[in-house]
Amino acid sequence: MPLEWRLAWRNVWRNPRRTALTVAATVFAVALVIFAAALSEGMWAKIIDDSVGMASGHVTLTGPGYLEERTLEQFTTLDPKLEEILNSEPGVSAFAPRVNAFGLLSMGEATRGVMVMGLDPVREDGVSSLPDRVSRGRFLSGAQTREIVVGQRLAEILGADVGSELLLYSVAYSLESAYDLFRVVGIMDLPSPELDRGLALISLADAQEFFVYGDRLSEIAIRGAPAVDAEELAAGLAAEIDPKRAEAHPWQAVMPELAQSVVLDKAGMYLMLIILVVVVAFGIFNTILMAVLERKKEFGVVLALGLRPRAIFRTVYLESVLLAGVGLVIGLAIAIPGVLYVQANPIPLGDSEEMTAAFKMIGAEPLITTVLETQILLYAALTILAVALISAFYPALRASRGRPVDVLRSL
Repeated sequence: MPLEWRLAWRNVWRNPRRTALTVAATVFAVALVIFAAALSEGMWAKIIDDSVGMASGHVTLTGPGYLEERTLEQFTTLDPKLEEILNSEPGVSAFAPRVNAFGLLSMGEATRGVMVMGLDPVREDGVSSLPDRVSRGRFLSGAQTREIVVGQRLAEILGADVGSELLLYSVAYSLESAYDLFRVVGIMDLPSPELDRGLALISLADAQEFFVYGDRLSEIAIRGAPAVDAEELAAGLAAEIDPKRAEAHPWQAVMPELAQSVVLDKAGMYLMLIILVVVVAFGIFNTILMAVLERKKEFGVVLALGLRPRAIFRTVYLESVLLAGVGLVIGLAIAIPGVLYVQANPIPLGDSEEMTAAFKMIGAEPLITTVLETQILLYAALTILAVALISAFYPALRASRGRPVDVLRSL
């Protein structure tokens, strides 16, 4: 084997230009595979984190049938037993009770249909980013009643500002008309246009009183611990709670459009990477095959001197591994620092209006970021090595099947 390694290394650099081109293609493929996978993971991790922080949480507990109907008729409650389950579950970082309903907000002659969300100002801070979205005024205090926080676009539509009084009109759980005046204490800048012009926040106590809802809740939004799997967490909670009183839904069920976007985007990325890997495979295959054809006489001579065909087969295979290995090492050396830099320093999209609008449509901040996971590096390395081994099989087989007599006839 040491002799075969030396022969393989010498033969790899027999044609430096061709070897350099093959190594460069491998380096490009490794770097692109790692960066594309890390970029996809980072972008979607941020989009999902921003989206669940704006709406559902990683897991949502609702009353039976709430996702289908979304009315006040489907409710749940946060009793001591359920609260104990949530507090003892290690996958739950925080949770916040909410009341969701629809109503009309008006000021003067301007009227707008809105989603009214009643929430606990204290608990909501640990679950969502809504308290941090206030650009003017302040968030709900919970200590005072009849306060409301609205989106920037909604405030502009109504002509309202901090200190304005808005009339909220809706239908209570008792089917009676519900209306009252709420004072604007804060205005939010929300990334999603729909939420910015259609979301109004009031305190949980005000919502339960306004809608005559008692201690009922529409949902309990749950923030998962870092790296928790939302579907596993939802399944674990569903096994512990009474299904007649509450249902556990991962964010994939609450926001199916976002889940489908993740699947489609990753499918497109993997298809692109497969095409790239195939191109690299043909590059390695071409390099090894050309090297074998150029050394046909050499292989015939060493076979005539007594070198066994299996040794030649291994030598050619080692050449392929060396080419892939050099390219892999250089590719990793280039890709890892680049990915880590972008991970530590997310890149804002700046003045790109189309990209910014696309991000805001799904409620995410327009930033480009990456996440470097060990499995990405492992998959990239194994893929390139597998490609090299597969690409070298035919050239190695052809080299080992040469016959000394054919070489002598060609002299």
